Amino acid sequence: MTKISRLILRRFSHIRSYLNSFKKHEVENAVETFRDVAGITYAIAIPFLTIIAFGCLIYDIGYTDFYTQKVWFYSFWGWCYFFLAIVLLLRFVLTFSDLSNWRARVFNGLIILLIFYLQYILRSILQLSDGFFSLKLTLYVGSIFLFIVEGSNVLKGIYQRKINPALLFVGSFFLVIMAGAFLLMLPNATTRGITPIDAWFTSASAVCVTGLIVVDTATAFTTFGKFIILILIQIGGLGIMTFAGLLAYLSVGSVSFANQIALKDMLSSDRVGNVIGVVTRVIIVTITFEAIGAALIYSTLDDTFLASKSDRLIFSVFHSISAFCNAGFSTLTNGLYEFPVRFNYSLQMTIAALIVLGGMGFPIVFNLYLLIRTRITNIVRRLLKIPPKEHVAHILHTSSRLALTTSLILLTSGFIAYSILENNASLQQHPTLIGKIATSFFGAVTPRTAGFNTVDLTLLTLPTVMVYLLLMYIGASPGSTGGGIKTTVAAVAFLNMKTIILGKSRTEVFRTQISNESTNRAFAIILSSLLILGLTVLLISFNDSDKGLLKIAFESFSAFSTVGLSLGITADLSAFSKLVLSLVMLIGRVGTLTMLIAFVTPNKEKYYRYPTEDVLL
Repeated sequence: MTKISRLILRRFSHIRSYLNSFKKHEVENAVETFRDVAGITYAIAIPFLTIIAFGCLIYDIGYTDFYTQKVWFYSFWGWCYFFLAIVLLLRFVLTFSDLSNWRARVFNGLIILLIFYLQYILRSILQLSDGFFSLKLTLYVGSIFLFIVEGSNVLKGIYQRKINPALLFVGSFFLVIMAGAFLLMLPNATTRGITPIDAWFTSASAVCVTGLIVVDTATAFTTFGKFIILILIQIGGLGIMTFAGLLAYLSVGSVSFANQIALKDMLSSDRVGNVIGVVTRVIIVTITFEAIGAALIYSTLDDTFLASKSDRLIFSVFHSISAFCNAGFSTLTNGLYEFPVRFNYSLQMTIAALIVLGGMGFPIVFNLYLLIRTRITNIVRRLLKIPPKEHVAHILHTSSRLALTTSLILLTSGFIAYSILENNASLQQHPTLIGKIATSFFGAVTPRTAGFNTVDLTLLTLPTVMVYLLLMYIGASPGSTGGGIKTTVAAVAFLNMKTIILGKSRTEVFRTQISNESTNRAFAIILSSLLILGLTVLLISFNDSDKGLLKIAFESFSAFSTVGLSLGITADLSAFSKLVLSLVMLIGRVGTLTMLIAFVTPNKEKYYRYPTEDVLL
């Protein structure tokens, strides 16, 4: 009897264990199914609701009056944000353990709170609360920020597909240009409407930080339209991937190796490990320089220049961003040639300084900062009689030395050339010695991809125009907001020519040997740029040959080098020529080799060599 009972108990125990494991398995399956369904739900609902909410924003700022209240519209907008907050809260709970660190968790939690706050703002607007202007402004800023944050999650998914970084870089600029053209065609963006080709051209010029215009920025666009142009300049100057990459990092808490490689290529960085740190420093440095520049510009304006302090503040911010990004856009009809500004040399020197800093390139700025910090630290340690830190050789990289030296040579030679060639021409309008020096210096700075003008360019002498063509063609330094073939490319090509003339076998500078790969890349950039410039002149000549070869060539060089200077033919060009110039601006902004690499599949490494033979040259 004992054996039988023991057997029964053992069987019962097995059955109970089986039932428990079955229940546990069913619960795990149910939880996993719920997570899968919830994941699919918020993966579809979040982009859908975000796009609808952003569409409400576009409709409100682009088609309606700022102070107009539509009860049904704001109610619909509020419900969109409510459902979006619920879905985001669901995603936050289900992915809480997947977020890499506490920063990502806090960031995502703040985004949810932001959406609830935006819904509260919409209810306050419907109730005619006080502070209507500030409420709507906060609503706009929050909605734009939310759209960018969620867009960065899409970017993360694109990164994971291992798309060619060059293609991703080019595609981001193309999409921003399209979005900018659409926004500029909104009724509230212009004073009298704009054609699609002019909207596309203006957007391309702003995103590619060029400055060529087909309509007067001062009179053709409303305050909202000018704000769109300013945002496009800022995005184009830094690159949309810079902002989106940082937001993707904040929302996830980390970036994959593929993400870092993509961002490294876009930022011209030589390291993978600290790309997000570089992105953060780029944004901080840009905002700092632009804020300081805006304050200095504001200090140079007197009370008679514009009607109110707010107008002068807007003018200062717009021109500071435009100058640092080397865009050349101005809210004045004649640019800096406008009468009140033409003789404001303090303003011109501030803008020239911003142009130089923006065209120097972020890698060089960071390299200079490291050099200065190291030198100051060692001086302080010696004064305090503390042993200096270990000496680090070559703090200032060869690329930085080449770029700085070439820039100094170009600025000096450009200043001397302008002073001599324009002494009996445009400099006659500036009788004082300070005026001549300031105008000559600005005339040497602005062709370096800046695009601002303090003189009437149509009155420049022919030799000055030829000097401008050379300065525009070389452009700014690598990793900067400027265009052109870049200072280091010109320097490497010149040093290689010197090496050949002297009969040397190696190209050397600053006790460093330049690699063959760098030399080959420099000549490839020069050759491809000349081919593009020649094709551009040819295509524009089809419909606009009456403009003259010199003006067409000047326009082509200005577009390719993203300079923005013109001899007065941009607005009169045909639609086909405007389209050609807009594409050339895009090529010049992203780089000729980057454009080619984006659409060409690289060959695999070949493990054989053909016999070497000298070619008759």
